[in-house]
Amino acid sequence: MKLFKYVSLATTLFFVVGCNSYKAEYDKMVAENAALNQKLNGLSEEDKLVRGEYSNAIETLNAIEDTLRSIAEREKEIQKLSQSKEFSGNLSQRQNILEKLDALKQANEKSNAEAKAAQSKVKGLQIQNEQLRKMIASAEAKIVEKEQQIQEQTAVIGDMRNALNQMEGQLLQTTGELNTTYAELKAERDNLANTNARLQATITELQGKNAFIDEQAQAYIVCGTKGQLRKANIIQDLMYKLTNDYKKNAIAKGTKVSFFENSEFECGNVGGNIADVLPRRDPSSYQIQGSKLLIKNAKLFWASDKVVILVKEKE
Repeated sequence: MKLFKYVSLATTLFFVVGCNSYKAEYDKMVAENAALNQKLNGLSEEDKLVRGEYSNAIETLNAIEDTLRSIAEREKEIQKLSQSKEFSGNLSQRQNILEKLDALKQANEKSNAEAKAAQSKVKGLQIQNEQLRKMIASAEAKIVEKEQQIQEQTAVIGDMRNALNQMEGQLLQTTGELNTTYAELKAERDNLANTNARLQATITELQGKNAFIDEQAQAYIVCGTKGQLRKANIIQDLMYKLTNDYKKNAIAKGTKVSFFENSEFECGNVGGNIADVLPRRDPSSYQIQGSKLLIKNAKLFWASDKVVILVKEKE
């Protein structure tokens, strides 16, 4: 009986001690599991953060590549325009090309600034992946290279702009000189035109005066025997009397002379010497020498009549 009691007590004590040991182990395992879960959660959050940074890095690097590609395309266009034959054309064509070059250059400068900003952003990420770090370094080197190329292109475009400005200055100077010369030439031309107009008016006036003088200086001489003159209806039979139409007939049959230029008139083709001079005029104004008529006083001689009838002695 007593033995049973001892055995039961021992069993009870063993059970109690065993339960306490398992509970402690269980509690330890629960605590360790909780710690592991907390660590797992931390690692999960860190993984999400790392994955997010890697994703941002790749996305940013792709954006940088796209920007650098756009810069490269514009560089090709800049090179093409810089070598264009149109730049050797007129001033307007050159100005148009430079405006296009400036626009492309400004666009490249803006894109390069955006690429540098993106590169700064990606360098600020906590990237441990070696491949990504190499990609970031490569992108940075490309950006630096593009920046140098843009600076070189800027210098080339600047030289082209300076050359164009110099050409514009020379053109403006030449234009100014041409304008001054044109103004001077125009003034001289206007003066010449006015002078020519005055000269033309003078010439016209002189021509009119000369025509008048020529007309006034014209005289008509008819030379013939009495019979010839009667047939020409210039004189009548009685006393060398002139017909009413003697002037018209004498002008038609006679010779036109200028009495300003001639003071001697020969009547030697037909008949003999000159017998008479009609119409009558001052005998002192002329002299007859055989078949020749000499004018001694032109003013007095021609004042009577501009038509002279020389009557020959013989028929």
